Amino acid sequence: MQSQKPIYKKPYEKVNHYSESVWLSNDTPIFETEFTAVFKDRYPCVEGHTLFVPKQDIPEYIGQSYKLAYEFAERWVSEGKMDGFNVGMNIGRCAGQTIFWPHIHLIPRKEGDAESRGGMRYAHPGADHRERY
Repeated sequence: MQSQKPIYKKPYEKVNHYSESVWLSNDTPIFETEFTAVFKDRYPCVEGHTLFVPKQDIPEYIGQSYKLAYEFAERWVSEGKMDGFNVGMNIGRCAGQTIFWPHIHLIPRKEGDAESRGGMRYAHPGADHRERY
């Protein structure tokens, strides 16, 4: 009997299970737990851009993935690999999500790598906080 080839979803296609995720078709996790698979971002915005992918689309697994991302980042800061970090998710096409399975981005930051303008307040392209900050 011939084995069935896995079906991996493309950007903008609904992903119903972790096993359909594009990350598994492109790469092997660099680290893995019961809850999370960790991958180097295929299209990193900076060196060290890392993805934490929950193995189930439920709050417990997503929370454990956030926790792991934070622990990785704190260790990298203490090791001097970066000065700070952004951790977050894009949820929904209007927010920039292209792979429709939850995943957390860890983006390393260095002092002076970009003009600091208030962090997440400026994630929305129409943000205008000049009166408040």
